[in-house]
Amino acid sequence: MPRPQSAPLIIFPWHQPSMPVKKFLDGQINALVSKIKIIPNSATCSAGDRVSATITLTLKKPVHARSLSARLYCVEEKKVEVKREMDPYDYRMDKELGIQRSTNLRTTTSVSQAIPFAETKEISGEKEYESGAYTVEFHIPESAPHSQYWANGRKVTWRMEAKLDIPMSMDVSSSAEIEVC
Repeated sequence: MPRPQSAPLIIFPWHQPSMPVKKFLDGQINALVSKIKIIPNSATCSAGDRVSATITLTLKKPVHARSLSARLYCVEEKKVEVKREMDPYDYRMDKELGIQRSTNLRTTTSVSQAIPFAETKEISGEKEYESGAYTVEFHIPESAPHSQYWANGRKVTWRMEAKLDIPMSMDVSSSAEIEVC
């Protein structure tokens, strides 16, 4: 038995999008013109200190959002070298291609990431958000690693993030780096 054919979809140029589609598109456009900025009150701090930040929302018009949250976290990156023996076929192919190798050992360097500390705070819950400023405060633990830039194959970075979670639209977010001494 043959399958029934469905009618082709015809869209007329004068067709107006339905309200849910228009509301969705308005939300997408609002998210693009909305801005959020997180500014730490101190760019440098010590382990065991409290660090605070000001979050500034700049919105074209009020936006309904699930929450406004902030996060402080530390990313530790380590360079890892792995030496492995090439199988005879790969070694022979490299030799035939003219790649000079003094040994059949191959060293590969990669970077592994770990997050030793992360704390998220919800500043405000579900509501209608307008342009304005909010504050947030975090406590850095005593055992926190210090910020460093690639020393002995290790890099430690501390970041603060702020995010406005808008349903069915792109979230508005921002981040800033802080230094922990």
